[in-house]
Amino acid sequence: MTVSSRPIAVVTGASSGIGEQYARRYAREGFDLVLVARSENVLQSLANELAAAHGVHVEVHAADLADAGAVTVLVDKLTKELPRLDHLVNCAGVAPNGDLANANESALRQMIDLNITALTLLTRAAIIRMRASGTGTVVNVASAAGYQPMPHMAAYAASKSYVLMFTEAMYEENRRHGLRILAVSPGDTATPMSANPEKARKPEQVVDTTWRAMSKSAPAVVDGAANSILTTLVTRALPKRLGLRIAERMFRDMA
Repeated sequence: MTVSSRPIAVVTGASSGIGEQYARRYAREGFDLVLVARSENVLQSLANELAAAHGVHVEVHAADLADAGAVTVLVDKLTKELPRLDHLVNCAGVAPNGDLANANESALRQMIDLNITALTLLTRAAIIRMRASGTGTVVNVASAAGYQPMPHMAAYAASKSYVLMFTEAMYEENRRHGLRILAVSPGDTATPMSANPEKARKPEQVVDTTWRAMSKSAPAVVDGAANSILTTLVTRALPKRLGLRIAERMFRDMA
């Protein structure tokens, strides 16, 4: 990457949805960017647009982060190759639905490798680099589904619960080192993974929520007032068995 005085942000899952909107926001804020996703042509088109519109340098890094070798390459970039690393946004993820008994084993492994393993290793790499400089921000995209066990999408919800708990722990581990670690939990958002995009929150709203939360001190934020109320309800008010039964009925059509 070309060395400049601008801060650098790395965004995974940047080819569409929430990840694309993070990339657009960082470019508007004057960050140079490294955009990561599988779709190289889509990334390059976005990179060209953002560079022309905002006068920033945008590098494309095409990678399938469900692949261990691709993660190793990106870890090396974060720790050794970039001139600096100011922000990392781990937004890449997949959301398979359906009963576990009907799930494809390969798809399950890929989901765990992407949602959990890649996110963990990239967060670790960023923290190592950021601790050395005494500053930096990591944003890990979790999900409102991570606040409650979710029948019919159990593995996905559990993977996002991991992201939430892991990120909150990293927040506390690294606070004294000058780092800002934040978990952002969207609910249903108008992305390719949404079943009802016309009724969902917009990706731009998730990014706006993130930006406001960065300047505050909480380790995690839920996007949207209704989602925030719901997660508070299921974690603090409802008995566990009742919460499970409500969730099962809500998502039964995904079985």
